Amino acid sequence: MFATVILAVAILPIVGVFSQGHSLSQKDMRRIGAIHLAESTMNKLLKLPYSMVSIGTVNSDLVTASGTVPFGNINGEAHVVYAASLVVSDYPVTFSYHPVDLNDPGYDVSKSETWKFLPSTSDGATFNGSGPFKPIMVKQYEVSVSWTEPNGVTPPPINIVTLKANLEE
Repeated sequence: MFATVILAVAILPIVGVFSQGHSLSQKDMRRIGAIHLAESTMNKLLKLPYSMVSIGTVNSDLVTASGTVPFGNINGEAHVVYAASLVVSDYPVTFSYHPVDLNDPGYDVSKSETWKFLPSTSDGATFNGSGPFKPIMVKQYEVSVSWTEPNGVTPPPINIVTLKANLEE
């Protein structure tokens, strides 16, 4: 009888460890679900033409001629509701380059060995929307996915950020 009591007292903490392990695994699965949702949403966005995604914040489904990208409240597995949103902003670009000296008397467009490069410059290589010949050519997409745990705690959201260049012009 005494041995049975000792055995029961020893087994109870082990059962508690299994229970806690199960709840932690469920918490990890909710986080993995949020990561998969953010990744698949970003992949759908990147498939859309540049002009179809407008600057601003999107909190509901983005419906385009090329398809629908879900945003807002999205039901996941095991009764989890994820809140997905998108923030699209302009991303000005400036780069430097070494122009070829076209005025050099030995310059021949068909012979690269005759090309003489001038010092580095960024003249004309700014695309910040400041004029008709300097349009914004890149957008930044930020997808955010959040959720609330069953105990009411909201973990840090999953954020994925990427750039999309305008390759249509």
